[in-house]
Amino acid sequence: MIRILIFILAGMIVPVTTFAEPIPFSTPGAPPSGPRIKLSTVTDRDSVYPGDRFKLYLSVQIEEGWHIYSLQPLNGNELLATQIILKDNIFESQKRWQESPTHLIQDDAQAKLVKGHVSTAEFHNSFRVPKNFKSGNHSIKGELLYRACDNNLCTLPQSLPFSSRIHVGAN
Repeated sequence: MIRILIFILAGMIVPVTTFAEPIPFSTPGAPPSGPRIKLSTVTDRDSVYPGDRFKLYLSVQIEEGWHIYSLQPLNGNELLATQIILKDNIFESQKRWQESPTHLIQDDAQAKLVKGHVSTAEFHNSFRVPKNFKSGNHSIKGELLYRACDNNLCTLPQSLPFSSRIHVGAN
């Protein structure tokens, strides 16, 4: 009788421990819940000197079927705008960020006409190295804030960090 009771209890415990193990939100091979977005950076010069100017380029690869919004959206779409935020920038920004040509997109997820980027997006800005700047390798860090949509849904705002290095030589 005790053996039967032990087998019954063991049979009840084993399934509980099997189901109690955590299940990952995404299983390998399952489609992702949002688009694959790839961000890369490059400067137009490897080395600069105090007083010099250089450009930083951000290149964004967007998964097919998805789009991200422009830095300069159409009126009424300001909350959808992509943003580029620099962190602890030690270089002097020369102007606003520029972007590659945009497309007018009928966005069924937002139920409106929007201005955005499909497949790729390019952004750039010019910077100046301040006079009497310390020589050495320096980083430009920031993040790209964006929302991606297909014609059915939009992601919550996403953030992609970036970092680029530039060498400042001595005068």
